[in-house]
Amino acid sequence: MPQFSSRKRTRCYLCRQRVPTKVFTKYGYDILKCKSCQLLTLKFQQDYRSFISEYYDERFFTGSQDRIGYSNYEGDQLTEAINMKRYLTRISRFKSTGKLLDVGCATGIFLEFAQAKGFDPFGFDVSTYAVTKARHRLKHRIKQAVLSDVTYKPNSFDVITMFDVVEHLKDPRRDLKRLRTFLKDDGVLVINTGDAGSLLAKLMGKNWHFYVPPQHLFFFSQKTLTQLLHRAGYKVIKIEYKGKWLSLRYFLNLVKQIHHSKIANLLHQAVADNIIGKLPLYFNFFDNILIYAQKDPN
Repeated sequence: MPQFSSRKRTRCYLCRQRVPTKVFTKYGYDILKCKSCQLLTLKFQQDYRSFISEYYDERFFTGSQDRIGYSNYEGDQLTEAINMKRYLTRISRFKSTGKLLDVGCATGIFLEFAQAKGFDPFGFDVSTYAVTKARHRLKHRIKQAVLSDVTYKPNSFDVITMFDVVEHLKDPRRDLKRLRTFLKDDGVLVINTGDAGSLLAKLMGKNWHFYVPPQHLFFFSQKTLTQLLHRAGYKVIKIEYKGKWLSLRYFLNLVKQIHHSKIANLLHQAVADNIIGKLPLYFNFFDNILIYAQKDPN
């Protein structure tokens, strides 16, 4: 991730054509935009490894007040299961079996379902808390690692998935190139992230729910993510919008954290620890993209 300061103004991470300029500030962090390629980035000046080690601890998964994260990730397995099964259905159009790597696997729920569907699953995550939970499900198949450090045999995976991960990376082009070495020549890379070029993102401006610094370092559109993948040695084979199922308590937790809503906070407190809070809700604002890519031999 480029470091921006008054002393050294770094050109756009993606196109290198211009110096990104501030478009707004949120939670004390500046969001920058390149006027050439339109890529949006966070002005992030912390030590990346220290940040991710501290931020993605148990509090991120269990509804802490000082994290914009999950209300109760393990407790919301009903909605997570629905989402994971939908992912697998979509992936099966390209690959229905084979060796699968989940980047940022969290507590391993997706990998568990992938295994039940016939895949040979592996995963890694930066979070000690998440990896401990995931190893209870899949033991030696789970690693704790940063993407830039993780190692697997070259050309060994039929499918590599990155659900809500690419926006968290310090240097996504470098990391995608690394993943390319692990992917088979006919393998499929699947990425899910928010679409900063969507109508909702444009209408909501700085209040769009995906603008959540400091955890999100990049805010991609279909165009900029496609450009990034091309520069990392991939060709995009399909892009689609997808909705998500969220538990009522997770939804309320996001609203209270992102918008500082007192009403959402009171409602969240009322339902967080009971069955009503687990009620599944479906959202599709057409601002969440699922992109499929393969190695570009050219």
